[in-house]
Amino acid sequence: MALDMGLKRLAFVFALVLAAPGAHAACAPPKLVHIVTTEITPSLDPMAFDRLPKNFYREGDKHLRLEEQQDDANKVYGLAVISEPNIWMANLYDGTGRHIVDPNPNAATTAAVFPDDRISPRILDLEFGCEAAFVAAKAPKVDRTETVSGASYAVHRFIDGMEVVEVLFKSGDAAPAFARYYRDGKVVWELRYDLYDVAAAADLDMFTAPKGIKYVETQLKTAP
Repeated sequence: MALDMGLKRLAFVFALVLAAPGAHAACAPPKLVHIVTTEITPSLDPMAFDRLPKNFYREGDKHLRLEEQQDDANKVYGLAVISEPNIWMANLYDGTGRHIVDPNPNAATTAAVFPDDRISPRILDLEFGCEAAFVAAKAPKVDRTETVSGASYAVHRFIDGMEVVEVLFKSGDAAPAFARYYRDGKVVWELRYDLYDVAAAADLDMFTAPKGIKYVETQLKTAP
């Protein structure tokens, strides 16, 4: 079913959102942040859907919106909206979706740049909207400079055992340009930031249930 495929692909939203209270450093952008990223992991198939840009909108610690590109081949057009405690996951392609109420009364939205529960919690602290704060706290010194497509970037590097995360900033720019995650010395995940708009114009409906969707109510159980 298209809905199931869409939900499977959007399932990582739960890794973004449902971390246990206190599991990660607090990140709550005071103003709406609009971020567009493209995955450029070297090992990823050049034709993979994951290489298409994704739109993130985040405000405070309760609101998050993720918009995927339309995937005609699989009949999926994914959209996830979080306004804690409500979570809506929709497939705009066929108008189906799920509505979930977060059972955690102290829930706060997290937005890990690399959302995978196999990754070190200290690296999961790198969140969309708070990259500069992560670097200031954990990797304030420039490890090296790197040239990408003729432009110079400062590379900030944080090491946690066999795991490494790098955040690159273009000279004179406060917004991140690239983020990389390494394991055992190999690049496992790499993102390019195509847009980083702080204090973007907010739409009042941005963090409400997407309209025109037939929702199935779904219960979510928290980990014991």
